[in-house]
Amino acid sequence: MKDRFVSLTVTGFLIAVLSGQADAQLLFKHGETYTNYAFEGYRAYESLIFGRTRTPQFDNLGQFVMNGVSVYELNEYRTIDPVSGSIITKPSLYDSYLNRLVISGDNYSGINTKLIIGDRVRAKFTPLTLDLAAMNGLRLDSSFKNGSVVLLASRVDKPVFEAARNADNSIHGDEKSEFRPRWSTYLLGGDVRTQRGGLDAGVTWVNQYRTDSFKSLDESTYKGTLPTTGNAPKWIVARVSDQTPDDLSGVHVRRAKMRINGVPVDHTLAEYDKLNPEQYTLTVTEHVGHLLIPPIRRDNSNNLVIEFAHAEPSPDGRYSVQGDQSTLFWFRVPGYVNTMGDAIEDTVIVDKVSVDFDVSGDYKIELAEVFNGASANPATYFYRAAYADGNPNDEYFQRVRVRYGRQTGRTLLGAHFNLDLKGFMFRSEYVHNLSFRAYPSLVTTKLKHKTLHSNALFAAIKRDWRRVTLGVELFSIDDDYSTGLSVQDDDFRSYFQFLTSPFIYPTNFNEPRLPDSIEGERPAPTNTIEFNSVDDNDDKDPFPDSYFLRKTTSLETGGRFIEDPDGIFPGLDLDLNGRPDINENNNRIPDYFEPFLLYRVNPDAYDFGEDMNNNGVIDEREDDDEPDYPYEVGQRGWNAFMQYRLTPYNLFTAGYHRTQARSLGDEAQTAYVRLEYDREIPFWAKIKAVGRTKRVRDDIADRVFGLGRSAIYLEPEPIPLFSLTNEELRNPLGIAVLQDDPMLLRNSWFHTVYVKATLKRFESFTAELSVKREMNRQQATSFQNKNVVSDLAIVYKSQYLWNPWKELLIRSQIKWLHRRFSDDLDQIVSVNEHYIFPILRLEYPISDRTSVKIGAQGMPFLPSRYRNRVSEGVDFDSRVYLAQVNNTSMYLGYQVNVNLGYERRFREFLSDDRQQQNKDYSQVFLRVIAGLRPLF
Repeated sequence: MKDRFVSLTVTGFLIAVLSGQADAQLLFKHGETYTNYAFEGYRAYESLIFGRTRTPQFDNLGQFVMNGVSVYELNEYRTIDPVSGSIITKPSLYDSYLNRLVISGDNYSGINTKLIIGDRVRAKFTPLTLDLAAMNGLRLDSSFKNGSVVLLASRVDKPVFEAARNADNSIHGDEKSEFRPRWSTYLLGGDVRTQRGGLDAGVTWVNQYRTDSFKSLDESTYKGTLPTTGNAPKWIVARVSDQTPDDLSGVHVRRAKMRINGVPVDHTLAEYDKLNPEQYTLTVTEHVGHLLIPPIRRDNSNNLVIEFAHAEPSPDGRYSVQGDQSTLFWFRVPGYVNTMGDAIEDTVIVDKVSVDFDVSGDYKIELAEVFNGASANPATYFYRAAYADGNPNDEYFQRVRVRYGRQTGRTLLGAHFNLDLKGFMFRSEYVHNLSFRAYPSLVTTKLKHKTLHSNALFAAIKRDWRRVTLGVELFSIDDDYSTGLSVQDDDFRSYFQFLTSPFIYPTNFNEPRLPDSIEGERPAPTNTIEFNSVDDNDDKDPFPDSYFLRKTTSLETGGRFIEDPDGIFPGLDLDLNGRPDINENNNRIPDYFEPFLLYRVNPDAYDFGEDMNNNGVIDEREDDDEPDYPYEVGQRGWNAFMQYRLTPYNLFTAGYHRTQARSLGDEAQTAYVRLEYDREIPFWAKIKAVGRTKRVRDDIADRVFGLGRSAIYLEPEPIPLFSLTNEELRNPLGIAVLQDDPMLLRNSWFHTVYVKATLKRFESFTAELSVKREMNRQQATSFQNKNVVSDLAIVYKSQYLWNPWKELLIRSQIKWLHRRFSDDLDQIVSVNEHYIFPILRLEYPISDRTSVKIGAQGMPFLPSRYRNRVSEGVDFDSRVYLAQVNNTSMYLGYQVNVNLGYERRFREFLSDDRQQQNKDYSQVFLRVIAGLRPLF
């Protein structure tokens, strides 16, 4: 029995040892075992890009997906618990690892699908509904046999931009942040179309609307909502002005009465008394010039006050405006009113406000509100609520009712049909536009929306035969048509106002339409952003011409531009290299004002192009401040033309187009004929000639941006009142500004002859001569006398290449420009000037990588010259000398160019009175340029 017990004990001990359980009884911890990597190789740790943030990831059903990190997340809450708000999260790896772009895709049974999430996503449906150069959001594209579907979404007000230390994500993307968007603005869109052969037809839906996470989904429909902020309007301000100020006929108002919740209210016509703020007062002030917002002020006690004198009506009870004058009617409004019902006094929140006007003339009534917000001038932008149609008589009074509301949403419903088939082209689109507004009452749970309807349509047909082309188009865009949504939200301050804000005002965040001065004072930000589903992007580059965020911030990239960084130069990329021909070096100075670069390009006044809207600017080079619709808002009309090719070198065109601006009562009619000659003589020359005659009656003003005749050296004062910036010193005409249409073709016969000849017979010598002659024979109208306006513009330039020794290349160039612009009655600003630029350039390659370059534009014995025969004392000579060493090498697979050099510039006025504007400076420069793509 004893032997059996010993045997069982030994057996149990051996089993325990062999099973490896004995270590559990030891305090010794051996850790990792010794490994020699000479034989089995070394295995690296987890990716250093993710580091320890790499964790198991599960979907919302709890199923394991992969080991990784979350790089993008969107959550829309419609309750207070567990968290309120609209959350878009973009962690730092979304930027550093994915460069702020994610693309996923799949295909199944012939259906291909891609999901794109990014900060700069190209998105276009149709020209009247959606056309965005850089949407910050997501789009889902699916294509199948003979068709496609595109869906997109963007939280347009706070999409979370790139920022230093990912600050925008921290303030707007973190659910723990106090500035997470509790209410937000969304853009949703869908496009369904069929594409088969030359057919392209489909339907489009675009919706922009405001949301509030404190409201349920049935309270936040596609019409949008307004957040309950507790700040009801203090004043409803109506601005009355003349739509056609040039005719000086005027607008008259003899009655203005407000209705609150549908009940007429008697306001006391008097100056606002801040000591009695509850009194219903109607204060009337008079102003000159355009006003974007009511000019409200704060006093030293931070109270809102009207600092402008109250204006009394005329003895017959009228208020009148003329020209660019306007009258503001400041209606004091309460947040709630007391009513009597069944002998019991009740308190009712104000949720509907309208104003009745008795008005005559070509009136325009705009509405805005003033509220006790966070801004120094807390007001919304004026919007047009009513206008006269067709410029009626100023003595015909009519009753006009306007209802105030903030914009909550906009919906576009469109259809298009396009066809290309054997020389036949057809383009058409129709869009029904719904804009929703509601009164911003103290409680906005249930809003009373007002819906405004407008339409836009066009159809264009062109048929090509062997020698003949015919074309016809019709278009009509309502006055109220827009693709924009205006949002005022004091939470926009989080972009720029606090210590944790990611951006700076106005360097990054800005309000593009807010002027530098309103009634003599610089306005503070109103916290208003206007979102548009069609960009203003006249030069069709990857950047919209204006945007509320000009540039992001980043320690790594220096910040990416969103708004156009290098100026807007539409229609000027003939070589299709992605850069404007007059601004190849991507700065804000046109190349025709920069040394050496000016040889290649000319100012617009010396070039020829079509000007169908008769504003003096070549159509394809126009830059305006409006969305890029195919036709102008508020206009309708038609156009027809015929082209006949007489010979391979000759093209004859005849056409007629008529446009009406309905609300203004203006009209433009143009009948024209044009004969073109375009021929290249092999090995000798290229000749282009155009002769054109137009019969024009055009009363429609078309304002565009341009460089005006306000050169520094043409200012009346020899010494500028303010010091000049570096850009102004280099660019004598400054940056582009919005210019009025000179209206020189109200009633005219307009003749143009343009000839351009290029000599290229010799390999080492080329020359080019262009002459443009225009004659505008103005007929007498109520706005102009009979007159003749003439314009002559000549450009000559030539170049000679000489290789005197080894690889030394000498390039001598000369360019001469002359312009004479005048009229018989001296009613326009005359121009009579010429430039001459002698240029000498030497280039010698020291090796296949390094070269020495020397250039001179103007020399001591032959300087560059500017001579003006109209303005006295502005003639000057100039010289520019430059020497540099260029080296182009390879580094890390990239091409790198190094420029080291010295530059000296002189400008000397011939008049002693302008000596203060003489220029003499030099600079030493070193510039390194790296190619953005590796050469492999």
